[in-house]
Amino acid sequence: MAYWQELFLFCPSLPSAYSYIHISITGAFNNRLAHLFTNFNDMATSNNRRSIQRVGLKQIGSNLLQVAVETPATPKVPARSSFAVHSRATNPCKEYISASRRDYYKISLITEGSGTFTLGDRVYKIKAPSLLFINQVEVKTWSPVGPQDGYYCMFTEHLFEMQRNYRDEILHYPLFQIGANAVLKLTEEQSIYLQQIFKQLMREHKDCAAYKQEAIVIYLQLLLLEAKRMGTPASDHQRTLTTAQLLAERFTETLEKQFPIASEQEQVQLKTAGEFAQMLNVHPNHLNATVKRVTGHTTSEHIRQRILLEAKLLLRHTDWHISAIAWCLGFEEPANFTHFFKSQTSHSPHIFRTL
Repeated sequence: MAYWQELFLFCPSLPSAYSYIHISITGAFNNRLAHLFTNFNDMATSNNRRSIQRVGLKQIGSNLLQVAVETPATPKVPARSSFAVHSRATNPCKEYISASRRDYYKISLITEGSGTFTLGDRVYKIKAPSLLFINQVEVKTWSPVGPQDGYYCMFTEHLFEMQRNYRDEILHYPLFQIGANAVLKLTEEQSIYLQQIFKQLMREHKDCAAYKQEAIVIYLQLLLLEAKRMGTPASDHQRTLTTAQLLAERFTETLEKQFPIASEQEQVQLKTAGEFAQMLNVHPNHLNATVKRVTGHTTSEHIRQRILLEAKLLLRHTDWHISAIAWCLGFEEPANFTHFFKSQTSHSPHIFRTL
């Protein structure tokens, strides 16, 4: 039962379905799930796990823009999916990736090779073994040197749509924040352990077994947890941010604090760039220019995309009337909300809810 205890510590907010597994774990249950939890326990034992030390996270609400890049790096998360994982040996990245943004998060484990990686204004000289974290916002480049091997996975926050607490953890995850140290230098022991997790992610992604998505989320959460542990000594030191980065973080944090909307009586209070500027005590032009310089997108684009994401979540996961959702998101007239939503998705709210 050690494996369930470890998983319970790792995922404190579990669906009721898992409570049933916990209760009946010694009885007859699906062999596929038995194999999953056995592998989880084996990895935990081989890594000589300690009790999980939860790290307090600064509530930095990273923006949720999903930007369509004109020349995206391949391969990327499939259009109708929210997760993908690959081996760098059989499905390598481009030999050179020019400056670009993306609409997904990416974690790369480099076990062989080297190169130069930039994220935002930070430049890293990469040598294997290393673990790289790429957020959705900052511009990146990659120039490899020599043969490359390892793994990488890509995912969007939509992977966690059914578990909002997990989605919030991703948004506030320290290694995905603007200006954070995005590269962890690994020991050989750490690299071997993380390779096991990536192999399990690849297996679950390829299989069509029951509870596939739940298994992927579990292994991805384990990967993020272990990386946070490995990076804790470095992250204990306060990040040095420029004045512009601090203002951009204050803006994204203020934006994110308005979500999620939990009831039909809640309404977004800050809806325009001018209102955010007044709240942050800066001139609207200065706020817009700063946020654009740091993230590549205007304050209005951030606000629009965050409201759009919340609209999608409310349409899919509540039975609220569309007029109620419109009011919660700051639209006084439902017709204005319908026009906004259709201009962003090519579907009306009603049609989107039935897809």
